[in-house]
Amino acid sequence: MRERFENHNIDSPRLISEMLMSHVLGGQRIDLYADVDRIASKEELVSLRSFVKRTLDNEPVQFIVGKVWFFGAEFNVNPSTLIPRTCTETIIEQAVRHSKTVQRSETTIRIADIGTGGGCIAITLATTLPNSEITATDISEDALALALENATLHGVADQITFIQGDCIDPLKPLAPFDVICSNPPYIPDHELNTLDPNVRDWEPTIALSGGQDGLKIIRPLIETAPDCLVPGGMLIMEIATSINEEVLKLAQSSSSLKDESILKDQFGDDRFLKATKT
Repeated sequence: MRERFENHNIDSPRLISEMLMSHVLGGQRIDLYADVDRIASKEELVSLRSFVKRTLDNEPVQFIVGKVWFFGAEFNVNPSTLIPRTCTETIIEQAVRHSKTVQRSETTIRIADIGTGGGCIAITLATTLPNSEITATDISEDALALALENATLHGVADQITFIQGDCIDPLKPLAPFDVICSNPPYIPDHELNTLDPNVRDWEPTIALSGGQDGLKIIRPLIETAPDCLVPGGMLIMEIATSINEEVLKLAQSSSSLKDESILKDQFGDDRFLKATKT
């Protein structure tokens, strides 16, 4: 399996092989090495060959097995949402760091996650910050159904309010937040065709496309998010490296934001906008 994936330029061929085998045979990836003499049944071999073919056809292995790992925890995933990436975990780190600096008489931290998708950011924050109240929004009803499923799986469904709606609109009637975070659609349309086939052909375009300049969602988010933040509240969002300068200029042009900066992900790419409400 690994050799076939390598020959077809599939990323992480060994990891993908382990994920497919453990999905078919049951158990965890480590069990593949703890029980090396286990003989696969004919039915298991048929399933495995089918999954290998689907992988060679560029279907994401996460969609095949229906699982993904994010911030050390397992989440259900399906084609209604983006597949969470490791780089997005920086949002968690920044939101937790800011939340721990908030000094108020009450102890509850209010956090909003815009475009929650499968709920990985909101759920991870809820489990990491048990004194938080999370509001998670998405325009997709299917994505919200998956997010609720994941929240229930992780035992934090009562800690998160899921609301269907576009961008910042669902937050406007609510009390202001200490943190607003988002991994919005941000790929400029002219870059969509340059994405890997397992992203371009399988993950939902509505969750990828940021319009002609990549700012279709980011622009109104920067313009209106301060209205939904407490003074000193933080806005943190993932962006495309190719538009980081434009995003920073948008934030700097807002009279309601300060301390605007672009943060790098763990791979050294300019990947996040961070700003504070004045």
